[in-house]
Amino acid sequence: MPGTGVIALPQLCLPSRLTILKTSSDTMSNSTVNAKPLAGLRVLDFSHAAAGPFATMFLGDMGAEVIKIEKPKGGDGARTMGIPMPMLGPKDSDYFVGLNRNKKSIIIDLASPEGAALAREMVKQCDVVVENFRPAVMDRLGLGFDDIKKLRPNLVYASISAFGPTGPWSERPANDIIMQSVSGLMGITGEVDGAPVRIGAPISDFSSGLFMLAGILGALYARASHPEGQHVQIAMLEASMNMMSNYIPSVATLGAKVPKLGRGHAQIVPYQAFVCGDGEYIMIGAFTRNFWHNLARAVGHEEWITDPKYVTNPARLANRADLVGKLEAIFGSQPRDYWLKVMEEADVPNSPVLELHNAVRNEQMDHNGGLMSIGEGAKAVLVAHSPIRVSAWGDDAAKPAPGLGEDTRGVLRELLGKSDAEIDILVGSKVVATP
Repeated sequence: MPGTGVIALPQLCLPSRLTILKTSSDTMSNSTVNAKPLAGLRVLDFSHAAAGPFATMFLGDMGAEVIKIEKPKGGDGARTMGIPMPMLGPKDSDYFVGLNRNKKSIIIDLASPEGAALAREMVKQCDVVVENFRPAVMDRLGLGFDDIKKLRPNLVYASISAFGPTGPWSERPANDIIMQSVSGLMGITGEVDGAPVRIGAPISDFSSGLFMLAGILGALYARASHPEGQHVQIAMLEASMNMMSNYIPSVATLGAKVPKLGRGHAQIVPYQAFVCGDGEYIMIGAFTRNFWHNLARAVGHEEWITDPKYVTNPARLANRADLVGKLEAIFGSQPRDYWLKVMEEADVPNSPVLELHNAVRNEQMDHNGGLMSIGEGAKAVLVAHSPIRVSAWGDDAAKPAPGLGEDTRGVLRELLGKSDAEIDILVGSKVVATP
């Protein structure tokens, strides 16, 4: 793995690829657009907040029609989490916009018998159902897997719960920060002898969503051999635990303990950030023997390569404090730019430690098209581009996150064949709502 080198931080601008994203859909052939693998599939999305919406967003990116069911009087609570996006309105926060592109929004009161019945009608026209309520909530609404698999052969039903569908903790309320806490993620994160620290990104939510995405895609692939339908279940507790798979064998088998090491790593030395002479941080990832040898030479201590205290990674782990102390003194002797150049020339994996507002502006993100613009004119918003790139799928412009209930009439008309008069009755009785 080559060194990452010096990362330039130009001013924020639309990446060059964004222009292509916004214009290519006008000239892209139908065959390219239709090459998206989930085109023709329909997803009924009852999920809210982060874990479920993260999964269904990628299903939409892959071409599925995603119909998001939202509750009356506010919709998905994520709409008001985070920072409001003033160009979009009071109920479109950065949190919601970043997780809900390529979806349609319909408001249904599932608590009403009529609303639940309407949702069951919709299930008959869908291939995938996604929900992340507490266990038994969907069953009480008559929308659980056992109920609705009878309505749609080959249905893929996907559930995310906090702790699993059964067990002593199954009914507990939980969210990302609870999961980071109870899974041990926070317990291994933080400075040495310091307090546990929540990981800045909602990793428990997003990992659960990605495992859900994988489960749904696997179930769709296997539908021909499982015509009875399948229930994909993800427990956030287990998803979070899997984020520490590299530690589990020794912890669970040998009784090992993983300490908080701040900028360091429990299994590899040197593999951490060091403060340089100008107060800026450089990250060093010497995770192989060759990279370690390159680092030792680069800092002027080739003798470390054969020193019994440092010759192997286990030896360096045993002598972590001694080696890290020496490296801290060395890196503290020169500014970060100096060391970035030295490490690049020595082929040592390295990078500056960037804050997010700088990371989204770097030249590699620009080159990759790592941001994409959704929406038009004054309502355009930059979001993270899907990291899933496949040449045959094309890259047509994404649909912005939907306004609350903006597709209620269209979905009822197109999916269920409801007339305007019938929809007016449903709106009047507050079974559904429109903007």
